[in-house]
Amino acid sequence: MKNLKLKRTLEIGVLIGIVFGHELSAGSYGDIYGAHPAAAGMGSAVTAIVNNSSAVFYNPAGLGRLSEGDLILAAIEKEARSKEQESPENKDATSSAQIPDPATADPSTQPIVATGPWYKRLWTDTKEGFTKEVFKYKPLNRPERSVHEVTFQYHYANPTSHTTAPRSQSIDKIHDSFAGLGLTLNLNDMFDINRGIRFGINALVPGSGNLLTINDQNPTVPRYLQQGVSNERPTVMGGLGLEIWKDRIFAGIGFTALAGGSGSILMKDVPISPDPVSPNSQVILTVKPLVNPTYGLQFTYGKFSLGASYKRETLMQVDPVPARAQATVLGIQLDFDLAILDGFNPRIFSYGIAFRPNDRLVLSFDANREIWSQFKVSRIKEKYSEAFYLHDTTNFRIGAEYALFKFLKTRFGFATRPTPLPSMPGTNNWMDSDRNIFSLGFSYIFSPTTFRFMNRLRKPIVFDLVVENHQLKAVEVNKYNPTERNPNYSYGGYIWSVGVSMTVFF
Repeated sequence: MKNLKLKRTLEIGVLIGIVFGHELSAGSYGDIYGAHPAAAGMGSAVTAIVNNSSAVFYNPAGLGRLSEGDLILAAIEKEARSKEQESPENKDATSSAQIPDPATADPSTQPIVATGPWYKRLWTDTKEGFTKEVFKYKPLNRPERSVHEVTFQYHYANPTSHTTAPRSQSIDKIHDSFAGLGLTLNLNDMFDINRGIRFGINALVPGSGNLLTINDQNPTVPRYLQQGVSNERPTVMGGLGLEIWKDRIFAGIGFTALAGGSGSILMKDVPISPDPVSPNSQVILTVKPLVNPTYGLQFTYGKFSLGASYKRETLMQVDPVPARAQATVLGIQLDFDLAILDGFNPRIFSYGIAFRPNDRLVLSFDANREIWSQFKVSRIKEKYSEAFYLHDTTNFRIGAEYALFKFLKTRFGFATRPTPLPSMPGTNNWMDSDRNIFSLGFSYIFSPTTFRFMNRLRKPIVFDLVVENHQLKAVEVNKYNPTERNPNYSYGGYIWSVGVSMTVFF
């Protein structure tokens, strides 16, 4: 009996079961390209300093910090108060007796003001930033009004990969573009605890228009591990951050929204025939909500900030999907037991340190430990495919931010991302490269004080831009027993990506 049609119908049924019975995982867009253009501009080295909606991805403790909108609005309010004090009416009311005589003032108590050309002043200010008041506590200015934020972002990436491997659909069309929406809410609007407390949510979805793609592909077929269809899954994360010790200690807890389930596919009334047949089928599935946790801490002392976060591994799976086909003649019954497992994201331990010598400059460093060794193939692949095991990796990231003007910031970043793939000399052909990531970012702030025509703008708007270049290390794959279907091959390439976002504070 030719069962081609039966096989095709079974595959379609399994895919239907996947759509309704999978776990929505934390996608890898944020891990590869960054979860926010502002963070990506610093090489995603933001574990110790993140304070926007992407904190639910990097470190939920950052939600307890003053946000960028809080800091900008507080500076605007402080400037407005200064102008009121400097008005002619206030100047006339100031007694001349309250003004100290410069001749009698103690020079040791007077601040040192750098003089000379701008580059000498800049050097003096920078040098003092690294040497003076490094561990001195300075309370941050806080706005009089609560600030919430919403962020819209889009990231375009079209990898340019070169390979001599046999072509397949998974490596012919590679697109990694994605869109995102972030939101944070200051809960002090509901109950003022005189501490920072915010709820945040961040969602990243594929830019291809596909809500979700699960590809439990045969590992012998060439496929990129962290590009293209392997990224087509949404990231939906949320969290709550709390300021425990004012301006110093912050803690957060987050979650990844998941839906897990199990089901079965029943096929019956299959007549024996020399021609392909279409059996009747019925899909029975049960779906339940699941939550995967994320935890984070941040600590600030003087000009130093420390951060640590933990994110549990996530994956997509349907387990189990028993399928049964029964023939009406001779009572033939075929049983299948499939387990689909794909879209694995590793367990991640992140550690970061940052140093802010002055109001203009920020330097940061991150180390991320990714536990890939917990990866498993689906049960059917485990039986009939060659075994392989992924390696745990450590990523290093460095970043810098410098405010050229009060309305314009520039960012630089560099990151290393080693591949978890072992060598592939056997029949498996998954493809991934060690990569070096270079990033350049800008942030432009529209506020009531930026331009005169914007005096009606009550709260600031921030536009962020990042340009990234990923250099993929060339890899040579030499097989134990090369054949026409499984030959030796090489691959490599690079990725240019651009991300933009608009953050509105309200």
